[in-house]
Amino acid sequence: MKKEYFIGVDVGGTFTKAALVDQKGKVFSRIQVSSRGFSQKQYFARTLHDISLRLAAMAHVSFDEISAMGVGLPGPVDSEQGIILSLTNIKGWNHFHLAGFLKKYLPFPVYVDNDANCMALAESRLGAARGARFALCLTLGTGVGGALILDNDIYRGPFFLGGEIGHMPICVSGPRCECGGIGCLERYVGNQAIASRARRIFGKTVPLEEVSRLARRGHAKAQKVWQEAAACLAMSIAGIINVLGPQVVVIGGGVARAGVALLGPLRRRVRQHAMRHLKGKVRIVRAALGNDAGFLGAALLAKEKIGAR
Repeated sequence: MKKEYFIGVDVGGTFTKAALVDQKGKVFSRIQVSSRGFSQKQYFARTLHDISLRLAAMAHVSFDEISAMGVGLPGPVDSEQGIILSLTNIKGWNHFHLAGFLKKYLPFPVYVDNDANCMALAESRLGAARGARFALCLTLGTGVGGALILDNDIYRGPFFLGGEIGHMPICVSGPRCECGGIGCLERYVGNQAIASRARRIFGKTVPLEEVSRLARRGHAKAQKVWQEAAACLAMSIAGIINVLGPQVVVIGGGVARAGVALLGPLRRRVRQHAMRHLKGKVRIVRAALGNDAGFLGAALLAKEKIGAR
């Protein structure tokens, strides 16, 4: 029986990461390229074709052994039709039928989804949420991505916006968000918001990596930065826990590198806000797969789509 391989692609605003994996999620080759020029759709398609050839050659795999490709993108996606609904990082891609367009350039099917959904799928199948049928996954970075695993499947909702916890309003009179809402969580716990909080508390600019290091050493001001971020994040997480009762909450993304400086106060705050019957039952953990989660999840998306045909 011919061995099947899948390509997972994690498209970012600056860099795009891709890997060739097998059916069990084992990585055989990986590559990173610049996302510059991706506003030119033909250039993007040719880049994916070139990436596929290079990944296969690096792993000494025949091109016809690749069964499908999954692509994770930083924006809402109609994953059933393969249509990008909107994308802020790459201009001109709104309401673009990416999966259909790529058929002209690649000899295998391509499946498309939101990058937070891909991260959640990877953590659910291979990472920190493995074995949990119900999970909430967050990526904390420039923005706040969110995804829900309900009964072992990604919940996308009828409008493909399920799990967008970053746009849960937590303040009735808060700042306007790019999504069009007011007081969204993202405006309080995105890395720009945390950096601004650090400037206010320290009275000067301090890199978030340094804030994390100082917090772990017991620095009171640094701990205050993460305590304030945890207080905002806990309100939303506790709300999701009370509504859906997930077994595990997985925290990933660059901000999660703060580690215990963030997770410690976050766990305490969630215990304060969550229903008492749920407090000891929901684990809050750091993501296990790091920067690999995006392309692993995209590859798993392709694998599971192929299996469902």
